[in-house]
Amino acid sequence: MKKENYLSSFFYFSFYLLFFFPLLFLSLQKVFPAEKDDPVLPLSVLQILNNEISGELAQDYIRDIARYHRLQPSRGYSQAAQWVAEKAKSFGLTEVQIEKYPADGQTFYFMYPSSPAWDVEMAELWITKPREEKLTSFAEIPVSVAINSRSCDVEAELVFVGEGTSPLDYEKVEVKGKVVLASGPMDSVANLAVDRFGALGVVTINMRFADDEPDNVSTLRLRTKTPAFGFGLSHRRGEALKARLLRGEKIFVRAIVKAEISPYYYENVIATIPGTELKDEEILLTAHLCHYKPGANDNASGSACLLEIGRTLRRLIDEKKINPPKRTIRFLWVPEMSGSIAWVARHPEEIRRAVAGINLDMVGQYLNQNNSTFFLHLTPHSRPHFINDLLINLVEFLAAHNMHAFGTPSIFPVYSLSGSRDSFRYRIMPYSGGSDQVIFNDGLIGVPFAFFLVWPDRYYHTSGDQPERCDPTQLKRSALLAAAATLFLSDDCPHKACRLAGEMVTRSRIRLTEELKRGFNLLNSSETKDLALNYKEAINFIDQAIKREAASLESLKNYSRHDKEVDHFLSISIDKLKKEKAVWLSELDQFYRLTCQSRGIKPEKISLSPEEMAASKIIPKRHPELKGPVNLAYLREKIKNQPEAFNLPIFQEDSRITYEILNFVNGQNSLLDIRQAVSAEFKPIPLSWVKDYLELLARAGIVIF
Repeated sequence: MKKENYLSSFFYFSFYLLFFFPLLFLSLQKVFPAEKDDPVLPLSVLQILNNEISGELAQDYIRDIARYHRLQPSRGYSQAAQWVAEKAKSFGLTEVQIEKYPADGQTFYFMYPSSPAWDVEMAELWITKPREEKLTSFAEIPVSVAINSRSCDVEAELVFVGEGTSPLDYEKVEVKGKVVLASGPMDSVANLAVDRFGALGVVTINMRFADDEPDNVSTLRLRTKTPAFGFGLSHRRGEALKARLLRGEKIFVRAIVKAEISPYYYENVIATIPGTELKDEEILLTAHLCHYKPGANDNASGSACLLEIGRTLRRLIDEKKINPPKRTIRFLWVPEMSGSIAWVARHPEEIRRAVAGINLDMVGQYLNQNNSTFFLHLTPHSRPHFINDLLINLVEFLAAHNMHAFGTPSIFPVYSLSGSRDSFRYRIMPYSGGSDQVIFNDGLIGVPFAFFLVWPDRYYHTSGDQPERCDPTQLKRSALLAAAATLFLSDDCPHKACRLAGEMVTRSRIRLTEELKRGFNLLNSSETKDLALNYKEAINFIDQAIKREAASLESLKNYSRHDKEVDHFLSISIDKLKKEKAVWLSELDQFYRLTCQSRGIKPEKISLSPEEMAASKIIPKRHPELKGPVNLAYLREKIKNQPEAFNLPIFQEDSRITYEILNFVNGQNSLLDIRQAVSAEFKPIPLSWVKDYLELLARAGIVIF
């Protein structure tokens, strides 16, 4: 072939590949859709939700909620609760009410003490000499006033003490009768400056994101034995003030605070969309309404999404675009943690009716602007449930059609008109604490609760957490995911049950493979002397995973009352899963023997130690009247004569470990069972740690042996 013909043929072949191959690729995608193109809800239903849910409306709700300083409890929170209740009524939600619970410092809700209200009427900090200048005020920056500051009107010299967190910072500075400026945390500074050295009050410089956000002020809380006041300044303003003092300038400040600490109430806003055939079963949607002003993303965003979900579902039901829910949908706007535990204490019957729930906390951030990610946190291992696979399916489907991927057309774009076009970055994560799902997932409360979160948040707990920081697109996506899952959970549909059953059986195999890989990795990374011990741990990984997957499948039974064939399929799948345990363990055993051979050692026979045998016969129980996770303040008070108890090594570990240890105390699990479950969930921990911790809880009356 001549060179010219060769080049010509190559050109046409290249053109063919460039032009026709993408078309072929796209056509094949339509014939063979990706797995993530198959949501558990019909695409038509998801599109109806997509057409109605509005990120702009959610952002409008945020603007209204953010007008209030919503500390729990407080008059500002009451105003916000009243606004939310009126809005919920205007959307047609039913049984809308504001429930009140005493918050006086004396009333307990199980292990949780209530706290009185701190309400501030006005607070200002001024420079009076050498010239008058306002430094900050509650009216302009509410978070600049430390919570629990006491009423005062004082004028005194301002002195700089460095970080102010060490007695050494005060050796060469007289602070008695003066006001301290420091760069350390408010609590640490105040405990020394006020309680120990006699300062009248504290002013701190915000050090968070000093370079990126120099004008933000972080939230502050004062915990002093002596009545005092505290103010926070932005990094820019604080550093300028510090520089003046370091140059030798004598500065006097005047602090004016009008505030009150008094008994008040926690307040929950409650609303429902009543169910029909299964109205006594309930789906819970929660968001905490509390926090400082503005507190837009944290957590006016979650509260706003709940309102938008309620408005959307009610309208679509009334317009007959979707069917009324079979199960009741209950919305709860609460003071974080305290409102949830108080509601549980007052409504034990409704807790028994709850099927599952979703908590929305900080769900509105722009992803790209903040290098943030949407996190779906699953239920803990102590609470296996089908809600996890339901939400994973929906999140993966949303992500598959809302990212900028070459050659992947979107059949389900979710954007708000005025929102971003950010790709939907997400991660599926294990259980996490830090919000109201902690209360509901507790072993004695027992409601499987998932958790939505966007993180990191550069404006977290600062004056910069403004409504405009929230992305209408991300608000819409968060609300849509929760609304879609709620429609599934509140239904009674054989087709949906069958669809999710197949999804769960498939995913269970994937997760078991991951546990096998985890076991292989543990053996590979083991010191030779620890090989047999870690093989034993790897066996436990498989054993616990089988139990967990079987329990998750079991939870889907009776989802549909109209098709027992699904339940039969689930029973067969559970039996098969348990029978396959021997196959998984055989693979692990073969790898263990191979590892031993490669290291020139003889495989050891695995058996229970005497300590484990003894632990297998000890079955702790929980005190039935002490529901909820362990409150450390309650625990410290109960064992105040034994402060050394808090030196237990387990207190140096992830707090989720102690949370789950208590959750696995169910009157059936032995000490050994609990240790095995927690070790598979997090990392292998000594049996003695579990025993010592539960014995500590027994001394406090939380656990009974």
